[in-house]
Amino acid sequence: MNRISTLLIAVALPIAFAAPAIAQEGNTLGTVVNGNTTTTFKAADTRDIDTRKLKTWNAFAAEHPKVASELAHNPALINDDAYAKKHKQLGAFFAANPDIRQAMAANPGNYVAIPPRPGE
Repeated sequence: MNRISTLLIAVALPIAFAAPAIAQEGNTLGTVVNGNTTTTFKAADTRDIDTRKLKTWNAFAAEHPKVASELAHNPALINDDAYAKKHKQLGAFFAANPDIRQAMAANPGNYVAIPPRPGE
């Protein structure tokens, strides 16, 4: 009986640790094929993202869709002080949330990625 218990634990333990990792694989949102390159867009693993920052950014982006779209198409604008001056609301947002600006600069895809449209 002791061997059976040990065997069950030896089998169950790795499965218990592997299950969350398997479940975290994101759903495929879309795929883009360009020549020999295939890019697959998957849902983000939220364990790696500070959801408070993301929700704060999403609220701003919903109120300022033009700015959010421009940042999505050109993430380098995140660190462009002239752009932030031109868009005073963005400058004020980054001044109030410097941690979000740093997170966006480090990982722009977490905040401003544009998933492919159907058929792309």
